Amino acid sequence: LLWTCVSGDSRWEWLGLAVLIGAIGCFRLKDDLRSEQACREWMNAKVLYNAGAYQSAEKDYECLYPLLKNRAAFLFEYGHGLHKQQKFEASNRILKEALKRSCDPMILNILGKNCQQTRDYPAAEDWFVRSTHRLPGRIYPYYLLAKLYTEPGFEQPDRFEEMKRIVLTKEPKVHSTAIRQMRKEVEKLSNTTPF
Repeated sequence: LLWTCVSGDSRWEWLGLAVLIGAIGCFRLKDDLRSEQACREWMNAKVLYNAGAYQSAEKDYECLYPLLKNRAAFLFEYGHGLHKQQKFEASNRILKEALKRSCDPMILNILGKNCQQTRDYPAAEDWFVRSTHRLPGRIYPYYLLAKLYTEPGFEQPDRFEEMKRIVLTKEPKVHSTAIRQMRKEVEKLSNTTPF
């Protein structure tokens, strides 16, 4: 296409083409440098996030959002940090953006937990069920559903029993302390929930 724009051996046309390509390159370089700097700042904010200093990290994530809003990992951390601060609506807004860029089922789980915290139990159930469909081999979303089905005002004994059975019998890829704790908690819920 560019070749057809420059006809003949005119130096001015070739010079104009070179200037145009150079200008585009400069703009791209400037954007790349801004993006690189934003990623460095994100790594500093990530230290706060990993340390559990979510409120301090939130300020940095908010500033970096315009430059990194297309990165799923950044959006997940930002949304998860908001969840940890109990800013459930803001968390859902950011996590729904992350969901457009990632198929990580943890995004669905946190969306569900946010809805559960705001007592929107049908929406929470929907997010957890979607998570089970995304990676059926994971036990965690079934555990979350089991807990949801014991919520006052949303008790569902039959569904709880089904989720309990799945949590207790599903063979995990890797046995871990987390799985043992989930199974222990579901057993405890089974013994303490007055259905």
